[in-house]
Amino acid sequence: MFVFGHSDQPPAPYRWRRGRWLAAAVLASAAAAIGVTWYAGSDAGAGYSCAVVVGPDKREKAAAEELCHRKARDRMRRSDITDPGPIGHDGTARLMQEALTRALLCPPPGPVSCDDRGAYRPATDADVVTAGKAFTAAGLPGGVVRLARGDDPAPEGALVYAMLLGDGCVVGYLDLGSGERWYEVAGLLPNGRCLSS
Repeated sequence: MFVFGHSDQPPAPYRWRRGRWLAAAVLASAAAAIGVTWYAGSDAGAGYSCAVVVGPDKREKAAAEELCHRKARDRMRRSDITDPGPIGHDGTARLMQEALTRALLCPPPGPVSCDDRGAYRPATDADVVTAGKAFTAAGLPGGVVRLARGDDPAPEGALVYAMLLGDGCVVGYLDLGSGERWYEVAGLLPNGRCLSS
């Protein structure tokens, strides 16, 4: 399934914008063929597209489309990153994702790589507390985690997390209902924070 959208800003004045969209469509097709959720956007004013592999369920399609729009709206509001901070974003993002996965999807004594599909369920406030403890135990006490809200780049009801590093953020989510995990490195929102509220 392909999802396309436009930002609220006027289009960027680039001659080759159509070629970039064509390239994005080809990459999206390849991503969909191998079962990947993919986001592409060249400029804040040029729009965005997502390729998502979903089944015939209309609710699943609607949820995938809404998630695409949430991520795109969030991304277009963020500033550029100029200072990666002392730790670096990518390593921190992986540590945060691993800490949440270990604490909530694969608690001890299971192996770190386990994926207990029988444990999938909606996230709760108790999961938020467990996730916060997992971040502290992983040496990430500045990490913020909460249940996702309507303006977050995450499915509603998932655990959304963020951490400020320099003038950038690690932002991601763990959906305990499906086991889906995602993160990105992005700039600050207009409120100067990693999450809108």
